[in-house]
This record gives sequence, structure tokens and C-alpha cells, in this order.
Amino acid sequence: MKYHDIIKKCEESSYLIGMLSLDEIIRFGYSIGLNEESKVLDLCCGYGEILKIWNEAFGISGTGVDICNEFISAGKKRLSESGISKIRLIEGNVLSYFDDEKYDVVICSETFNTIEYTLRMGEKYLKESGILVYHKVYSKVPDPPQELLDFEGEVLPLQELNKEFNRLGYYITNMASDSVSDWERYIMWSARRNIEAYRKNRADTAAKEWMDKWYCMYFDYRRPYQGQALFGLEKI
Repeated sequence: MKYHDIIKKCEESSYLIGMLSLDEIIRFGYSIGLNEESKVLDLCCGYGEILKIWNEAFGISGTGVDICNEFISAGKKRLSESGISKIRLIEGNVLSYFDDEKYDVVICSETFNTIEYTLRMGEKYLKESGILVYHKVYSKVPDPPQELLDFEGEVLPLQELNKEFNRLGYYITNMASDSVSDWERYIMWSARRNIEAYRKNRADTAAKEWMDKWYCMYFDYRRPYQGQALFGLEKI
């Protein structure tokens, strides 16, 4: 067994803010035909890790936008250390971001207001024959518990998501799904951040309440009822 390869993959995956594995992200990039000529925009890019992975795997160029200074600063550092110059990361609010460039692939990594609003926002930057990639949670059951809806907002089952995409003129042409281990990676990464913050200020009762709720929501509702996928959407 190549232990060092496993350790390297764990390190890479620690910068993925989502529930898809490194392998699935690479497979998805291959399936949508990424290459050195591909230009990708990631709205709410986190550390910019998907862009970094696709650059290393396929040679893409791209832009990532995220409002979090911590994510962008760490992402830029990782790009610099890896000698990657074809990816730029921008700290800013995607709702006020503007770019004249048209991209082969646009990733919407968060939902704003509604699914329709989010996809229309991504469309602005997409080439006519481009692929809109939607990073979206979904319900594993037809009627998700109200507690999950109260916590997460809109969580549609896959069949309803598909109908909504079709209504907006899109068809799913590529898809990559989550795994339990990647949910655990993400959930516990966030939990450790919460615990670290609470240790610095134990008088913050709101932080403690949120930390307890985070665990409860995952084990009681998110783990059994919720999934996440990358949806590659195209118009016909």
C-alpha cells in the first residue's frame, strides 16, 4: 500500500469545502472534457481547490471568487507553493462580482435566494456552448424532515431537482455524488473550527449552542437524509 499517496490525498481533500472526494472531482472534470484550453469560473470557490485540482489534472485556467479572506489567502498561498499561475483567486461578494470574460465552465458552489436566481447568475458568464456546474445538496427521501428544512433551507429530492433544471431549460449531462466518508471529512473539519473558536472564548454561549446543534443536525438529520452532488447542466 502506498501510504504516502494516501496521506497526500488526505491533505489535498482537507481543502475541499464540500462532500465530494478528490477522485470524483477529477472524474467529473474528465467527463466534461476539460483540457488546457478550458476556462473555468468558480463562484464561492472556498480555497479554490477544485480549480487547483483541475489545473493540475487537465491544465485549465480559471478564476475563483469568495467572500472569505481566510479561504482566499490560504488558497493563494497553496497556488503559489504549487507554482500555479493560470488560476487567480479574488476576495469579494459573488453577488456584486462582475467579469467581462466568458467561460467554458461556470461553477455555482452556493445557492443564492432560489435555484433559478443562482443558475441565471452563473449563466451571465457562460459561453453559449458552456457547461453550468451546480454544487447542490439534495434530499435522499421524498419528504425530508422539517428540522432539516429549517436548518438547510430548500432541500429537494433528486427527481424534483431534475424537474426544476428542466423547467429552466437545462438537462443533467454529468453528475458526481458524495460519500459518507467525505461528509464526515467536511462535518468534522467544520466542527474542529467551531471547537477551536469556543476554546478561545468559553463565555460565548451562542458558539457552544451552535456547536452542539451542528453535531445534532448531522447525526440526526443530515447523515440519513441529505446528499450532495455536482450537477453538470447543459441547454439543448
